[in-house]
Amino acid sequence: MARDRKDLGARKFVRVDLRKRGFLIPAPDAPWIECYILDISENGACLDVGDLAVPKMFGLSLTAGGDVLRVCTLIWRRGEMVGVRFISARELRQGAAPAGEADATSKKAHA
Repeated sequence: MARDRKDLGARKFVRVDLRKRGFLIPAPDAPWIECYILDISENGACLDVGDLAVPKMFGLSLTAGGDVLRVCTLIWRRGEMVGVRFISARELRQGAAPAGEADATSKKAHA
């Protein structure tokens, strides 16, 4: 369920509770690793990855078939949970994915 904009505090994007299985893709040819997508926004997501070592940049499949993919950068980790930001296609083309908050003009990356 989407949180009301008043509840966002300093957040720029509304988060939606998703609580579904996803797949972390650590490298292009690496096996996909199951994770749990706790919530998601236009800009990023919160994932439960257990004790998995998460690379600074990785792929995230929102579906088992890979129909919905995002490229992510790791922003924070608290125990088994990580916060990720989706990297825009523009950032990928520029060859650098800045850490931290995306600016308001950032768009979702499409595979």
